[in-house]
Amino acid sequence: MPTNNNSPFSKHPDDLVIKFVASNKYMVFSDGIDSFDKSYNIAWDSVNVYGRQDAIQTYQSTGETINLTWPLKPGTDPKVFNYQLDALLKLGKFVRPLYGSENGIDRIVESPLLMVRYRNLIVEEYNDGNGTPLLIAPNSLSINYGDRAREVVTSSKNLLVPKRIVISLSGVVINQSKKYYSVPVEFTPREDGSQQQKADQDDILKNQGGS
Repeated sequence: MPTNNNSPFSKHPDDLVIKFVASNKYMVFSDGIDSFDKSYNIAWDSVNVYGRQDAIQTYQSTGETINLTWPLKPGTDPKVFNYQLDALLKLGKFVRPLYGSENGIDRIVESPLLMVRYRNLIVEEYNDGNGTPLLIAPNSLSINYGDRAREVVTSSKNLLVPKRIVISLSGVVINQSKKYYSVPVEFTPREDGSQQQKADQDDILKNQGGS
């Protein structure tokens, strides 16, 4: 797969990168992550039939969600931590829509989708460790400034600087590539009246690199 060297994910391969798709703005976090988990939620339509031992289960969909937590450790240089604390406020804009303004009226023009990647762990496709970013629809963002802060004296004022900030992000994954197995089948009967042909599962899974 070709690599876009101008991409923030290429420029910062060892950091957590979060990109606001609508505006192409992004943030880079360099203090690692605390936790990451992925969940699959499978929905079925259950229909009870009189006299049947078990309800009939009809598959509906499979949803994928992630939960990510990472730290931010503000520096001691006022220029650095002022930039970091201001960036955290701007992170809140990443989970709001992009608005367009016309004649003084603002309207939503794009939803707040995010691209996220952390090294070879938080990716959509593994791609030999050079993972592709994960596209998510965020549904929760929280910033915990902690209960300990130091007071830093600057030339103009005294500032409170947290020692460790913890940020949590949750969202629904929007897969951009196929995430299921497929096998060749015949959905219409042949002229001789035979039904769908049985696929050779072993060969199919071997060709798709699965098991």
